[in-house]
Amino acid sequence: MSEPARPGLMASTTGGTPLEHAAQVVESKQQADRKFPVISELLHASSSSEYEGAIPAEWQVVTKQRAVALPDALFEQYDLLECRCFMGLFPEIGRAWITVDHRLFLWNYEDETDFYSFEGQEQIIVSVALVKPRSGVFVEAVTHVLVVATPLEVFLLGVGHRAGARGGEVTLYATQISVAADGVAMTCIVGALDGRVFMGGNDGGLYEFEYRASDGWLTKRARKVNLTASVASYFVPTFLAGRRDTPALAMAVDDARRLLYVLLQDASIRVYWLGAQGDEFVLVHHHRTVGSAAALLCPQFNEGSEAAPFEIASLHVIPLSESRTLGLVAVTGGGSRLYFSTVQRAQRFYDNAARATADRPEVFEVVHVRLAPDAQPGAATRAALMPRALRVHAAFYGGGSTLMAHAWSEDHDAVVGAAPASAQILGRVARQPRASLVELAAAPRVEGRTWAIAELSSGARALNDLATVSATPTRTFAVLTNAGVTVLEQQRPVDMLRALIGQPAVADAQLREFIATYGLDETCAMCFTLLCADDAAQHSGGMHVLGAARRVLFELGGVPHFAEAPAFPTAATADVTGSERIELSGRHNGLAQYLARVLQPIWARAAISAATNDGARVRVAIATPELVEVQERLRRLQRFVGSNQRFVPDQLNQMPVQPANSTRPPADATRCWQAESTSLGALYELLVHAVEAISFLCLLADFNLPAISAAMPAEQRQILADITFGRLVCGERAACKELILALIGSQLRQHVSIDSLSDVLSKRCSSLFSVADVALYKALEALHVAGESGEGAETAELARDALALLTGIAGSLSVGQLRDVCASFEALSQHAAVATLALACARQSDPTDSALSFWGDGAPAGDARETVYRKRMDCYRCVLDMLDKRGASAFEPRVLQQLPRDDALFQFVLFDWLLEHGQSAQLFHMHEPLVEQYLLVEPRTPEKGDMLWHFYVHAGQYGKAALVQRELACSRDMELSLSQRIEFLSLAISNAKVAVDMVRGRGSHGPRMAPELSIEEEVDELGALLRDTEDQLEIAQVQLDIQQQLRSRGGHETPARALDERLYTVTELYDKFAEPLHLWDAVLLIFKASNHDDRAMVEEIWNAIVRTVLDDEHRTGLMAVSSKVSQLGRRLFPSAAAFPLDLIVTTLLDLALERPTEYTPGFVADTLLQSRVPHWAAFEALRNIYKRVDVANTVAREIGVLTAMWIDAQGLVDSQDMPIMDVDAALSLYIVNATLGNNTELKAELQRVQDRLRQIY
Repeated sequence: MSEPARPGLMASTTGGTPLEHAAQVVESKQQADRKFPVISELLHASSSSEYEGAIPAEWQVVTKQRAVALPDALFEQYDLLECRCFMGLFPEIGRAWITVDHRLFLWNYEDETDFYSFEGQEQIIVSVALVKPRSGVFVEAVTHVLVVATPLEVFLLGVGHRAGARGGEVTLYATQISVAADGVAMTCIVGALDGRVFMGGNDGGLYEFEYRASDGWLTKRARKVNLTASVASYFVPTFLAGRRDTPALAMAVDDARRLLYVLLQDASIRVYWLGAQGDEFVLVHHHRTVGSAAALLCPQFNEGSEAAPFEIASLHVIPLSESRTLGLVAVTGGGSRLYFSTVQRAQRFYDNAARATADRPEVFEVVHVRLAPDAQPGAATRAALMPRALRVHAAFYGGGSTLMAHAWSEDHDAVVGAAPASAQILGRVARQPRASLVELAAAPRVEGRTWAIAELSSGARALNDLATVSATPTRTFAVLTNAGVTVLEQQRPVDMLRALIGQPAVADAQLREFIATYGLDETCAMCFTLLCADDAAQHSGGMHVLGAARRVLFELGGVPHFAEAPAFPTAATADVTGSERIELSGRHNGLAQYLARVLQPIWARAAISAATNDGARVRVAIATPELVEVQERLRRLQRFVGSNQRFVPDQLNQMPVQPANSTRPPADATRCWQAESTSLGALYELLVHAVEAISFLCLLADFNLPAISAAMPAEQRQILADITFGRLVCGERAACKELILALIGSQLRQHVSIDSLSDVLSKRCSSLFSVADVALYKALEALHVAGESGEGAETAELARDALALLTGIAGSLSVGQLRDVCASFEALSQHAAVATLALACARQSDPTDSALSFWGDGAPAGDARETVYRKRMDCYRCVLDMLDKRGASAFEPRVLQQLPRDDALFQFVLFDWLLEHGQSAQLFHMHEPLVEQYLLVEPRTPEKGDMLWHFYVHAGQYGKAALVQRELACSRDMELSLSQRIEFLSLAISNAKVAVDMVRGRGSHGPRMAPELSIEEEVDELGALLRDTEDQLEIAQVQLDIQQQLRSRGGHETPARALDERLYTVTELYDKFAEPLHLWDAVLLIFKASNHDDRAMVEEIWNAIVRTVLDDEHRTGLMAVSSKVSQLGRRLFPSAAAFPLDLIVTTLLDLALERPTEYTPGFVADTLLQSRVPHWAAFEALRNIYKRVDVANTVAREIGVLTAMWIDAQGLVDSQDMPIMDVDAALSLYIVNATLGNNTELKAELQRVQDRLRQIY
């Protein structure tokens, strides 16, 4: 036998917390259990016949538990038998029934000697059945109805059963409800869940016993209805009726599918549909050739011959919970099982694909033949346990298990038992897509001839008997013979292990064979099942069993190790062959398996659900008894792990370090043990949390959760609705906190002290309710009392007490809790307490102050510090909300000064809040170092920059103010206009000059920009700043001129707006704007700023400017030229690169010659003087051109006018402005030349000017 696959051996996690990883392990184990095939998937072929003996062979799958002999009093009654005796089992009420002629006995086989006799009638009893009562007919004490049939009548007895020890109590009630049998002996009776009673008569008819609470107007209280008779049969005499139908041998009701199966004495089966509502009776199929159909499916099926016709011993319904496609199993007289289906073949391929429906079936056919254990050639169990051929006369089938009574001898029967071999099936599932059914078989003998077999245990029955957490057998059966009742137990693998290790001396070979069969993980899980059993189970097993289970667990449980890579990787292992895998020990996996199975009944179920349709309330969705049962198992497991130090993760160094045959270095073994330690710790944490979560749910149920939840916000109820137990344990701790808050709130509203509740929570749910929670709720209680006591010293004292409690645990408060508490303080007008608590919460939530560094770094996206930063912002919001509610009074200096000042990040948030409310002036009265840091941190904004330089001016730090202003002007990421940038440059220049003066005047005693520098070095720094800023201002003014020209032209708004975005260099201004757009004025300004000397280009530009002016019809010739040149000259002079005087004078003189009619003397001189050219510079420029003959007279006249202008300006200009002797000599030369040229007018003008000059000097 091969070992089943071991799922979930990977030790590495894929992320998440250890608790989440443990939950994934638990869910993977539960998923593996759920993958066990259903019965229809195991019977996918047309036939099967594989059986195996149990391992070890000494303990079979079915064993005797005890035998109870019939009481002597019943044997005495048997001796009085005259006609007929029948017997059977009623496991529902824990009784066996026996009829001796007209007497009925109900025997309590649990009590052994207790029996009840009924002798209230004189007719021979031919059949008895226990059915469910119809609703509304009997009193509540009647739990069942006993149907007793005689040849003359069929009557009902009410049965009241009260469960208890040793079979409980049974009471019979006379109902006075009966119908005439009309001489028909009812050979079989069966009842449906809704109370319908069907009877099979020896006349071949099927009858229904209809009854009601009372007689009607036209109907009797009870009547017998022949369901199979035609209408004509009521009018034909009995002797003329002809051949009767074959009588029924047995019947079975499928309540879920609404079907009635009837086995006839000729081994045919009829199927009746009872209707979708259960109120019809329609024959839908009659399978007359069951034996032939079975032989077609399985050639080895050879039952039935002329000498020994084919027989069916019993019919058994397969409930929907076990299979959606298979509905009925028939046990044949030869011990074979025939499986029938009412589902179309196309829908039978996968069991889960078929719909669970009560519709009328379209087919009824044999789909699988399971041969008897002795029918397999060479079966290991046949020779030792089974006769060569079975002769079955009674059988039971349920939950995949089969029991068949075979006549072993005249005095004994052998009860052949078969049940799925879970380990073998799981091994096959791991190796192939579809596994077939393998069963363990056994044949214990019982004394006497078997009359009935029934299961005594109740509840869900799984095919996979490995998936169990009960230490005692979960399935027991009663076999009723004429000698008494024999109780059989179905042995699960854990029962076999208990029997094996319970021996005085256990052979290691047997243990290793058992481990090889069921796998190390499952064997360890079985050990946990035994070690964590309840006291009664442990006592019955004995201390020897517990010690042996502990030895198996810790000595044979294996060690974690690196998995060997498969020689031939499969699809399942291909994704992990590239990396090393750690296989954890069987002890670890057994713990995980056992924990998963303990939690399985509640893990995926909704722990809390809506209690009303509108969701206005929620309730605990799992019944308290279910929760307590799971919790008890968990607590026993918790105690075991806690009391065995070798199992605790931090004590694993006491375990073996690696397998004996390992070739890996010790460091690898350490890694393996570390992985196991981590996973074990996570599983133990999950175990503890699960125990506490159950305690919490039970507490909520005790305190009436629906009433508590009515006061909760709708969004919280929505979160809680349909939350599964698994999520409650692992992922919804916040939801638990909210529920606790609601619970505390409900107690406070009822004026009930929460001390006792806090104690209960802290003891039972310590992970949900910590010491911090105790302090929180005591503080809430103090605030609640303070709110009811009104204003006064008592209120203030209670508020102080609450604040003291809350300040110590502020870091554990959620944002929602903090808001609620702050609201309570505000209601008490304790505004200072709001700020103190909120800032304490922020500080304790971030002890390393990582949020401040996150803020200082500009809050980068995706940073790990963002979470704690958000938490602190939420804390600060509580303070700001409180200030907002106080209105204008919040801005009073005394209020702001009372706020804590030891939290820098809060101060920065407070500064933001002040700016948002237009209270920037308040910053200058705040903590200066923090204000400066706040204004300096990114992101820098124009508003913060403007405040920063104002702050520096206010503090007398003009040098820093100048730096800030220059940075603002030169910034590229701030939305400033070009005019604002120029203004900042101008202010920077002014502040830099003031700073220079202050440093020189005060030395080291006044505020300085760079205290680490000497006075001289700081002056040099400031001087450099001043010069650079002045140069930048000059270029900025050129940029402004370009912008103004663009806007004056129109159609250039885009480049004009671009000039607002930043300050450009002279090269950028020339290349991007001035030259491409022919802005000649700007080009000249750029030449001046850059001192770029390009005579040819400058001449071209001046000519272009002059021609542009002259070509403008709206301008007045030379006057316009003079105005334009003087306008530019005032900005360009004395730049020789942009305003060369010789070029300007030559150009003006050429224009005078070109336009003599517009020329007036002094045109050139006045233009130069208007350009702010000094008189002497204008004189030198004109004198240097006098040698040109064509303009000599014009030059002489212009010099004369220039001299006259200089004389008229005496007192307004410096006398040293003109070289008087040179001027006089020039005038003399020009007078001589005018005389020679016979230009008397010019001569006279020059002489008058010379005379005036000589009179003055």
